[in-house]
Amino acid sequence: MIFKQSEKFFFFLLPISFSLFFSLFCAHAQNWPSKSIRIVVPFAAGGPADALARFISMKMTSELGQPVVIDNKAGAGGVLGAMDVIQSTDGHSILFASTGALVIIPAISLNPNYRPERDLIAIGQAVNTPSVAVVSAKSRFNKLSELVSYAKDNPAKLNYASAGSGTSTQLGTELLKRDASIFITHIPYRGAAPAITDLISGTVDLMFADVPAVISFIHAGQLKALALAAPERTSALPEVMTTSEAGYKTVISGTWYGLMGPAKMPIEVVTKVNAALNKALQHPETTAFFKAQGVQAVIGSPQDFGKFINTESIKWGALIKSANVKPD
Repeated sequence: MIFKQSEKFFFFLLPISFSLFFSLFCAHAQNWPSKSIRIVVPFAAGGPADALARFISMKMTSELGQPVVIDNKAGAGGVLGAMDVIQSTDGHSILFASTGALVIIPAISLNPNYRPERDLIAIGQAVNTPSVAVVSAKSRFNKLSELVSYAKDNPAKLNYASAGSGTSTQLGTELLKRDASIFITHIPYRGAAPAITDLISGTVDLMFADVPAVISFIHAGQLKALALAAPERTSALPEVMTTSEAGYKTVISGTWYGLMGPAKMPIEVVTKVNAALNKALQHPETTAFFKAQGVQAVIGSPQDFGKFINTESIKWGALIKSANVKPD
C-alpha cells in the first residue's frame, strides 16, 4: 500500500496523539476536583432527602478537599434534577438519585426523556430508607394482621394514601395488596405532607411512608406503626415488627438514595467520589444521625450500586405492570 507523504505523517503522529490525550486525561482525573462540587438534589429543600444529602455532603467536603454544595432541583418525580446532571458540562455535577428517578419513572413513562442505564453512571449507593405501614392513632388497627383480616372481610372498605401515583409510597401498599390478596382503594396526594396530615386525622386508613417522614409523629403518639417493610427491625423503632415477622416476607419497600454522575464522567473520578462517599458514611457523626432518622448507610462499590439498580428495576417494573400503575 502506498501512502502520500501527509498520510504517512498523520499515521506517525496518531499513536503520539493518543498517548498525549491519555496522559492529559489521567492528569485531569488526578487533579479532580479543581473547584466546588455540585450535588443536585431532585427534591425541595427541607425534606428528608434534602437533609440526608446535606449531611453527607458536609462529610464529603473534608474528604475531597473542595466544597460540596447542594443544588435543589425539584420536579417531575426527580426527572428535572436527573436531566440537569445528564446535560451538565462542568465535570463537577453529581445527582443525589432515588428510587423514583432511576427505577419507577422509567418504568411508568411511555416516552421517558432519558434512560438511566445509558445517560448516567453509578457512583455508589448511600442510604436505604425503609418504609413503615402507619395508621392514625385513632385507628381500630394495632397490628398489620388485623388490617389485612378486615380488608379481606370488607373488600374496598379501606383506603390508603400515597405521595402520588407511581411513588414508593404507593408501591409499598401495592406489594401488600398483591401478597395478601386484598383490595384497598388508592388515594393519591400531591406529596407526602398532605397525605400524612389526612392520615393523622383519620381521613385515610393506611400509608406506607418512609420512616424519616413519620417517625416524629409515631413518637408523638399521632400515628401507630403496624409494621416495618424491611428484612430487619430498626433501632429507631425497635418495638415495631417487620413485615416478614408479620408473615409477608416479600413486602419490602422504601426509598433508597445514591450518587450518580453523567455517563461521560471518567472512571477515575467515579472511583474517587465513591471512596469519599464511603468514608463519609462511616463517620461516627453520620452513623449517629442515620440511627436517629431510622435509615441505613450502604457501603459499596459503583458496581454494587449498578447491580442493585438493575435488581430494583426488575422488581418494581414487574409490580408496576401487574398493578397497572399509571403516572399522574
